[in-house]
Amino acid sequence: MGTKMKTTLTRTFYRFLVCLLGGLCMSVVIPFACIMFASSMGLVTFADNAERQAKNLVPILTATPDVSDVYLPIGIKYLRLDRNYGSIDTNMNEEEKEKALAFAETGLIDAGGRTQFIFITRDDGYIVLQYVIGSQYLNAQCNKYLPSPEILLIALIIANSLGLCVYLTVHFARELRKELTPILEATKEIENHNLDFAIRHSRILEFENVVSSFDSMRNSLKESLEQQWRSEQAQREQIASLAHDLKTPLTVMQGNIDLLDETTLDEEQKLYLSYAMRSSEQMRRYIKMMIDISRASCGYQLQMEDICFPEFWRHVISQAEIICKDKGIVIQQTQHALPKHITGDGVLLERALMNVVSNAVEHSPVDSPLYMDADGQGDHLNVCITDCGCGFSQEALKHAKERFYMADQSRGSELHYGMGLYIVDVIIKQHRGELLLSNSAETKGARVTIRLPR
Repeated sequence: MGTKMKTTLTRTFYRFLVCLLGGLCMSVVIPFACIMFASSMGLVTFADNAERQAKNLVPILTATPDVSDVYLPIGIKYLRLDRNYGSIDTNMNEEEKEKALAFAETGLIDAGGRTQFIFITRDDGYIVLQYVIGSQYLNAQCNKYLPSPEILLIALIIANSLGLCVYLTVHFARELRKELTPILEATKEIENHNLDFAIRHSRILEFENVVSSFDSMRNSLKESLEQQWRSEQAQREQIASLAHDLKTPLTVMQGNIDLLDETTLDEEQKLYLSYAMRSSEQMRRYIKMMIDISRASCGYQLQMEDICFPEFWRHVISQAEIICKDKGIVIQQTQHALPKHITGDGVLLERALMNVVSNAVEHSPVDSPLYMDADGQGDHLNVCITDCGCGFSQEALKHAKERFYMADQSRGSELHYGMGLYIVDVIIKQHRGELLLSNSAETKGARVTIRLPR
């Protein structure tokens, strides 16, 4: 397949200009050609035809005794007067008759009008001939119901010119849009974070230069992101390895602390031992958090299975009741049209739900209700957990799903270190779902909705 010829934007606009000027010329020439053709076929007259015929009738009407014997062409009318300018006979209407009589008496005529007069003197009186300057139809009905040929000619020229302008504008706009398509497609792909695509080319050199720049930018950005991804991947692997390596000495240290706790110690030694126990527990949480960060950043390895959702939901409710027990929180749960089965990783989905429940319980007042609703109507399964706490701030609604976000101290967690909702979001996204955050108008607390495809 041959390569398409390249052109420039300037040449394209020159081509548009040439087409426009050529088309406008044709818009004028074609109507004129149609009028000329109609004249040659005897359908219309030339613009000076009535004037010439009227002048040719002057000697005839002067010498002919009986005017009724003279044939008057279409478009020519007469008014016959006696020597006292009294009307004898005419084929004019009253308005035309008044103008003709005024011309006979004064010789004045409207220089700007199309209607003209000729005054003829006879032995028995006078004759005023009226004719119209301009083309006319030779058919009387056409003269009566159609605009004059000149007006029709102008209307055709204007209609052709407007139609041509609209057509050329639409045609060249479509052509330019087609050549801009590779740029728009490249922009859309990059906007969607897709750098692995084949970019198309444009026939217009200026657009092709932009396409080439986009392609170079795409390749550079792809290489940069791949390098950054490899660096981050290596860093995550190092953190994960370090966290796993730290677990062994920490386990040994905690074991020794437990052994010391079983020995006889004085009060001061017990105090120091309690410091060591709290510090080792804190280190254990830190290491667990590092492992969670590594797994969430790399993406969890999903063990997809067919989950019996009613049974899964009952298990989640029972686990949530255990978490709520210490604060006297009562779960109020509703369910509508639960699906019999869903596909997913049961362990990770349970972890996501328990993270949300734990976060809700932590920020709920003592002895308050916790609402857990499951709705399977429509294309998605919606699990909504609503507490009666202080709710999310506006900043938290925007950033609470981000890693390490703890700016909203009212809903910060000492246990999750800004990782709770981030981990939930990662798990739900891997299940092709969505995590939605809002505040409840009824309880004024936080509402977390998990949407999963059915």
